[in-house]
Amino acid sequence: MKMLKGIFVCCLSVLLLCGCEKTNEEMVMTDAKKFKEEYESLNGTVRESDKEQYNTVMVDIDNPIVYVDCGEALEALQEEKAILYIGANWCPWCRNAVPVLFEVAEEYAVDKIYYLNLDDEKSNYEVQDGKLVLINEGSQNYYKLLNALKEHLKDYVLTVDTKKYDTKEKRIYMPFVIGIKNGQVVSKHNGTVSLEEGQTKYSAMTEKQHDELYKAYQNMFKGIYGSNEFCGEECS
Repeated sequence: MKMLKGIFVCCLSVLLLCGCEKTNEEMVMTDAKKFKEEYESLNGTVRESDKEQYNTVMVDIDNPIVYVDCGEALEALQEEKAILYIGANWCPWCRNAVPVLFEVAEEYAVDKIYYLNLDDEKSNYEVQDGKLVLINEGSQNYYKLLNALKEHLKDYVLTVDTKKYDTKEKRIYMPFVIGIKNGQVVSKHNGTVSLEEGQTKYSAMTEKQHDELYKAYQNMFKGIYGSNEFCGEECS
């Protein structure tokens, strides 16, 4: 009897332990899951700044996203082969770009895309009483990143009531996808594609626009990872 009781207690302990392990595993927030939740959380919502409705974007739970900050992005720029995507879930252009970027990544079996959201690290300016005012200073690594990418960036100029205010800084405009090979930026794509008549930045892309962006990203991946044996002439 005591033996049976001991066996029962042992089995119960194992079941409880397995249950706890499963619960802990389910509680882990991976980068892929975090990214999916961030982007899908805005589906169909209205953006407060301009009262426009976000388009719907669906992100696979097995996406290749790895979150980085500016310091880690600087390290990624030194890698042998890497893709760095700079964007944000609230950026309408980014929301259109992400599914296409992931399609090409899957085609090339690329299981890691570095993702940098600059919201907490970038500088911000406003024009107050006709004067340019620095509202938030960027992080130290943010300015280092600007310097590392300066050849690929545009000047940061604010326009208010047709008057231009030069911040004397460069700016990373989103979405910005960077291809890295042997520690060098060998390719880049800024934005998505041109809008068609009647479209806004919140509009879903047409099949033609999708294919145009797909080709642009495809050429980037090809330059880094070489020809893909599975896509034949379409990759040329």
